[in-house]
Amino acid sequence: MSTSYIPNSYGLNKIPPFDEHNFAMWKTKVMIVLETMDYEMLKIVEKGPHIPMYQPMVNNSPVGTLKQKPDTSHDDDDKKLISLDKKARTAIINSLPYHMCHHVQNCEVAQEMMDTLIVAYEGTVEVQATIINDVNQRYEHFFAQQGESLTQTVNRFNCLVNDTCMLGIVQHSS
Repeated sequence: MSTSYIPNSYGLNKIPPFDEHNFAMWKTKVMIVLETMDYEMLKIVEKGPHIPMYQPMVNNSPVGTLKQKPDTSHDDDDKKLISLDKKARTAIINSLPYHMCHHVQNCEVAQEMMDTLIVAYEGTVEVQATIINDVNQRYEHFFAQQGESLTQTVNRFNCLVNDTCMLGIVQHSS
């Protein structure tokens, strides 16, 4: 019986180890793994945890605004969605080396964990705007470097295109 080995294969349900030198790729892999684990888990990490709510009613008519359900009245769907945040937090923190856990150990929800890591490794909105401008400028002024093989040029260009896509930069052809 033959078994194949795939390097850096961590399984469908396990986030790869944190890579502080290539955070953008690690983040992409995290989102793919979380979506594989459960599509709702990805939404919880992106938009925040599920908070079970109910609409107060009087004489079968809604009264006031939605209110948070007490823990004792959570149904099975509520419990499942609440547990997805806990699973996402566990998956994220287990991918971090011990010396990185202090960044997120006090975060109460998975979305807060990811937001904290994003600010720490991608910067604030202002820093990200600067990065986008830099990548956009490198794309617009791309050319082959002297002594570079065609393969090296294509690889460098593909990395740049991937960076523009990951940052949401839309390139328009002239």
